[in-house]
Amino acid sequence: MAFMAATDHSDQLRLAGLQTLLVIIRRFSAIPEPEFPGHVILEQYQANVGAALRPAFSADAPPDVTAKACQVCSAWIASGVVSDLRDLRRVHQLLASSLAKVQAGRDPSSQLYNEATVTMETLAVLKAWAEVYIVAVQRSRQEESSDRTTDLSVSSSLANDSSGSESGGAGLLKLVQSDLCTLSRLWLSALQDYALLTLPQEYAAQLPDTGGSFYTAETVNQARAHYTSSWAPVLHATSLWLHSTGFLMPDDAPPYLSRPATPHLHGTNRGQSQESRGHQHTDRLHLILGISVEFLCSPHSADQMENITSCLRALQALLDVSWPRAKIGNDQALSVELLSVLHRLMVTRESVSVQLAVLDLLRQIVTAAHEHVKEKRHSAEVDDGASEKETLPEFGEGRDTGGLIPGRSLVFGALELCLCVLVRKLPQLSPKLAGTSPTGPGGSVWSLTDTDCQLVASALCVLSDLPSICSPEGSVSILPSVLYLLLGVLRELVHLPSSQPGAPAAGSVGGSALGSVVQAALQALKAVVTSPMSRQEKSRGAWSLLLRSALNTLLGLWDAGDSVDQVSLLTALTVFLLSAAPDVCTAETLQRLCVQRFSSSMEAKDPQVVSRCYQLLTSVFQAQPAVAVPYIQALGPQLVRFLQKVERSRPQSQEELQGVLEGVRAMEALIQTAEETQRPQLVAVLLPLLISFLLDENALASAPPASRSLHEAALKDLMRLGPLHSAVFRSLIASSPHLKSRLEAAVKGNQESLNAKASSANPAAKSSPSITLKTNFL
Repeated sequence: MAFMAATDHSDQLRLAGLQTLLVIIRRFSAIPEPEFPGHVILEQYQANVGAALRPAFSADAPPDVTAKACQVCSAWIASGVVSDLRDLRRVHQLLASSLAKVQAGRDPSSQLYNEATVTMETLAVLKAWAEVYIVAVQRSRQEESSDRTTDLSVSSSLANDSSGSESGGAGLLKLVQSDLCTLSRLWLSALQDYALLTLPQEYAAQLPDTGGSFYTAETVNQARAHYTSSWAPVLHATSLWLHSTGFLMPDDAPPYLSRPATPHLHGTNRGQSQESRGHQHTDRLHLILGISVEFLCSPHSADQMENITSCLRALQALLDVSWPRAKIGNDQALSVELLSVLHRLMVTRESVSVQLAVLDLLRQIVTAAHEHVKEKRHSAEVDDGASEKETLPEFGEGRDTGGLIPGRSLVFGALELCLCVLVRKLPQLSPKLAGTSPTGPGGSVWSLTDTDCQLVASALCVLSDLPSICSPEGSVSILPSVLYLLLGVLRELVHLPSSQPGAPAAGSVGGSALGSVVQAALQALKAVVTSPMSRQEKSRGAWSLLLRSALNTLLGLWDAGDSVDQVSLLTALTVFLLSAAPDVCTAETLQRLCVQRFSSSMEAKDPQVVSRCYQLLTSVFQAQPAVAVPYIQALGPQLVRFLQKVERSRPQSQEELQGVLEGVRAMEALIQTAEETQRPQLVAVLLPLLISFLLDENALASAPPASRSLHEAALKDLMRLGPLHSAVFRSLIASSPHLKSRLEAAVKGNQESLNAKASSANPAAKSSPSITLKTNFL
């Protein structure tokens, strides 16, 4: 007669001890080290763990004891306590012995336990290996990421310590990889069993008559519970393995299963045709997609956050590979179904990690669609024979009509998901929710957490990619919604209420988490403005009209006066000027408003605004003539007046100094942009301004640091520009004795300062320097 589990008293005590050890490991490994030295305490259990585990993996150990020992092994390795490669290998050898037992199977004639307990043991072994593999991959990636930022000298010293390097993620991954060929097939078999066992009752006839790979037909009801507790880590590990192999199967893998499994899923590639291998890859992809979607849609998944996370990470690993991404990008119905599942998760799960994973998957799905559309367009251009032809077939959503059908449109589904995230965090975007707060009564956008900002930034990134997967007509349909949301987010973020605790008094949002959202909004805006659809013949006119409307909306955000982040608004304005088609920004009314915004910012009280304004104006001066000339003509005189005031009101802080230096750079850009015949006149304006920044020896000694830095910067600029424009410089010096004497005094004072520094550094040095500064610039 077969028994379900161990009945021996010693086995029961061993099982209880393993359970206690498992609880201790999980409890202390979850405690952050700064709060409590949990890992230090766990290290004291090193010998106890080894002593408790070894008997549990003996050939005659009961299945439930071995299953519990596998849990201890995976928890022990995942805790990160094992720091010595020899200890790591000992635990690995125990798991390897359990894997060998699974492969060998049990002799039915000598079996003491029924098939259900054997299934429990087998799945516990596979789950433990899956958890170890997941940890190994994660640690290996972390080490690779840290190695890229580690100093070479530190890296070389670590490389000399072989035990230290091998005990990390790379060493663990190396140990696991030796068994991956076998594990991958066992995992795929377990997933196939689980998929069949979770079919609705009306499909029960599809279950194999003889049972699955790891269960028999007689124990199907008991087996379901064991599969339910084990499938999620196996799913994640299988996806990571497929990611590492690119959906390729080793040719030299031996068969191992006592019961034949579906050839498409775990057969070898030897002798298979290309079409057969393609079916095999597709079956694996659909297996993982089917299990993930079925679980994520299940109403019973409410309290299983670990399994939800495993599904999301498995899908992320799949979509990081080009082949499955191409399959999903080519199947719009499947992509829309995935978006529907992700949308449901977003509105029903408040876990930040889940929501971030949902947005990452959304980005991957949109990327897959973009790659598919791009490939179609490229193929059409090659077949047509000339990429510059305007009569190419239409690809992308919307086709010739521009229609986007809800429930069938990937673009519409992605827009819904982005809108869901943005309105939940910034309800002011919705006219129906205007006046409400994202954080309750009395809250504001400044109360958004760092993770809220990450969600908003991710949604904006996806939003900016949507026009790229549309046809020209489809992009016109989606563009108003995209621009409305982008400018709406920017509108909410640039307001700086002085009464709000924690909000800056003026200027910009700076380096806060909200600052990263502003940067994401600006990058998304640039991606939209520079979209190739804005220059397609069929959509160019509509895009220009909509972009002009968006620019007009942006210019209206200044109406709040000093309580807005002028730096971000100026940056957004510059994005339009530099990236949009010229006809967008050269409309007379809009151009006049744009010039006014720059002009007012040049006279702002906040030195940071002034500095950033001149920095952006430098880029505008260097733009194409159709854009740059009106700004040069309108703002050039104001720039000169600003620099002329510096002699009377010198900078008193580093922020004010930066504004002056950026003004000088803008003036140089203006000179470079001017025609060759006009440059001498502009140089003749800049050089006296630079000389006016110089201080005599007495004033320099008592000047504040900012004023001294301006003096040094001006002298360096004169030494650099003088030889480049020697004729203008000589003429200026000859006609103005005052400027000449001021420059000579500054050069002399600088030379004496250099001599003093050289003497203090090397008392034996000569009194006269080997290199002298000149003022004739011949």
